[in-house]
Amino acid sequence: MKAKRRHELQENVLAGELGKVVEFLKKRGSHLATAALVIALAIFAYFAISRRGETAKFELQRQWDQAMTGQAKPEERTEIIRTLAEQTDNLRIAALATVELGYDDATQALVAKTDSERDALEESAAKWYRKAISEFPTQATAVAKAHFGLGKLYESKRQFEKAAEEYRQAKASPEVMGQPVMVLAQTSLERLSMLNSTVRMATTMPTTQPTTTATAPATAPATAPAVVPTTQPTTTATAPATAPATAPAAVPTTQPATAPKP
Repeated sequence: MKAKRRHELQENVLAGELGKVVEFLKKRGSHLATAALVIALAIFAYFAISRRGETAKFELQRQWDQAMTGQAKPEERTEIIRTLAEQTDNLRIAALATVELGYDDATQALVAKTDSERDALEESAAKWYRKAISEFPTQATAVAKAHFGLGKLYESKRQFEKAAEEYRQAKASPEVMGQPVMVLAQTSLERLSMLNSTVRMATTMPTTQPTTTATAPATAPATAPAVVPTTQPTTTATAPATAPATAPAAVPTTQPATAPKP
């Protein structure tokens, strides 16, 4: 009996709570429906924007690949890269495109017909490289490539100390460890080091070789060969008026070193 009573009481409590919920929904049902609708729209908008963002990134990547693999015409390639450098949806591609614009100017400077044209192109290349470094500091690969490009510009102007500093900056970030730009920067540093060593050796060597003067020995050798005159003496010795009573005891086998006096 008691159990049945407790069960009835529980049912009454549950019915009372449900009644309160129904009453609450009657009073505030419209507000809840509105809130649910807003939440649903927010979720839909989030997924729609995310999907649109992914589609935009995919399109940017496609354009970048098109420009870098030679699929675009030369005149279209430059325009595509400039557009990619200005967009903000994909900072990695924007940074790499900025560096690429600097590389294009530096390449054109190599075939410039006049000094003024070459200087203008090199200055433009340097501006693109510095823009990549200042505006995209978190894009390690692009920043390293920009430093390497600046190093090449300085090296072409024979400013080797500045070039070496840029090469060191190019390989400084741990994020580019093992990447081609790091290897190229290290190779360039080693080449500059060898070049500087060669220059130092060339500037410290004497300009003329020292002259050495042969000195005669202090004493003549113990036995020296007799010097035979190359020309006969201008005067001829005259025979005495009368021959000597007796011939000399012996005739020397060799001539004297100097001609005898008359």
